[in-house]
This record gives sequence, C-alpha cells and structure tokens, in this order.
Amino acid sequence: MINFIDKNDSLNENRSSLNISYFRTVNIIYGNYPYPEIIHKFIMDIKHNLNPKMENYTNVKGGMTDWGYFLDKPEFINFMTHLINRHQITHPHIFKHFMQKKNVESAWGNEIKPGDSLNYHEHSCIHGILYLTKGCDLMLPELNLKISPEPGDYYIFPPFILHGFNKSKEEKNRYSLIFNIQEKDGKFTYYNKIKKMVDLV
Repeated sequence: MINFIDKNDSLNENRSSLNISYFRTVNIIYGNYPYPEIIHKFIMDIKHNLNPKMENYTNVKGGMTDWGYFLDKPEFINFMTHLINRHQITHPHIFKHFMQKKNVESAWGNEIKPGDSLNYHEHSCIHGILYLTKGCDLMLPELNLKISPEPGDYYIFPPFILHGFNKSKEEKNRYSLIFNIQEKDGKFTYYNKIKKMVDLV
C-alpha cells in the first residue's frame, strides 16, 4: 500500500494509480577520439560484418553487427583504455578501477541508411556511443536535447535515458559504435553464467 508521508486532506486517496513528478540530475560524458585512421577502420569493420539477421530485429531499424562484435577487437580495447585514462579523475564513479568494477557487456556497430530509424528506448546500464560519421541527430526528449554527430565524438549516458530518432532524412549512411557498461556484481555474474549455459545447449 502507498501512503503519503505528509498528509493533505485535499488529495483524493481513493485511486488506482499515482503520478509523481520529480527532477533528476543527468550527467553526460563526452569528448572526441582523435584517431581518424581508427575511426575509418571501425567503419570498414561495420560495413563488412553486418549481420542480416540483426536488421530490424532490435530497436535499430537499420544495419547491425552482432552484439559483441567489437568486444575483443584491439582497436576497441584501445578506445576503452583512452576513456579510462581520460575520465578516471573527473568521473571516478565509472572509470576509477574500471577493470575491477565494470564490465563492457556488449559492443556493436550500427549502419543507419536513409529512411532507417531508432525506436525510442532506454538502457538499464551505462550506455556509450562513438560516432564514426556525421548523420541524423540523436534525440533525447526527456532532456530536451539533440546530439548532432561528428566523426570521433563519443557520448556516455547514465542508465534510463530515453533516446532515439525518426526516419533518417540524410543522403548518406551514418555509422556508429555502441557499447554498454555493467557493474561487476553478483547479479550480473549470475545471469551471465546462465546465459552461457543456455548458449551451450
């Protein structure tokens, strides 16, 4: 049962739902990865490793690699090392002792063609985007923000930030590398083990 801490006689408590409005502070980490040759390699990797089974299967209504395609790639590991070194002082809650406390759960590539879209959705974990080309804006309606991609720009969001975009009106394809960061805790380890067991069956 839900009770009000401070009673207010003017409130009708005979209800079946409750609307609560509140403010929260959202911190978005951003920067630029200044290695155009690596950015170009990421683009080529995505172009040549799109999985047809993933197209339109997820919130991405466009091309995708497999979820974990970039996880073991040296260039992606170097990118994560760059993030750790760049942000461990300013954002220690994420990047200090990163290897001991965090796990990059997935890292995949997106190809957004003219007419493709991204369903508005949230992630329950820290979510990062490395833009490899210019292209359609990413909309964050809750924050009244839009992100206009430039090659090498990256953005890291806290959990539960609604984001997406409608059909791309751009003339060229847009490429990006997406990654999710989870806490290394008992729950994640347990479900990860279960997933591995299921995958083996």
